Amino acid sequence: MNSLLLDISLTFMVIAIIPCIYRVIKGPTIPDRVIAVDAMTTVIVAILGIYSYVQGSVFFMDVALVLAIISFVGTVTISRYLDEGAVF
Repeated sequence: MNSLLLDISLTFMVIAIIPCIYRVIKGPTIPDRVIAVDAMTTVIVAILGIYSYVQGSVFFMDVALVLAIISFVGTVTISRYLDEGAVF
C-alpha cells in the first residue's frame, strides 16, 4: 500500500510539471518564465526526495539538495538582474 501511494504521488508530480513547461515556453514575460522554472525545480526536488525514499538511497537526496540551492541562487540572481539591471 505504501509503495502504491508513493507511485501515485510521483505520477501526479510528473503531471504537475506539464503546466510549468507550458508557462516556460509560452510565458508572456520573463518573470513568468522564471517563476515557472522555479516551480518546476521545486517539483523536481520533491520527486527526487520521494524517489530517494523509495530506492533507499541517500544519493538522490544530495542531488535534490544541490538542485534546490542552485535553483534558489539562480532565481534570486535573475530577479535582481531584472529589477536593478545588474547583479552586484
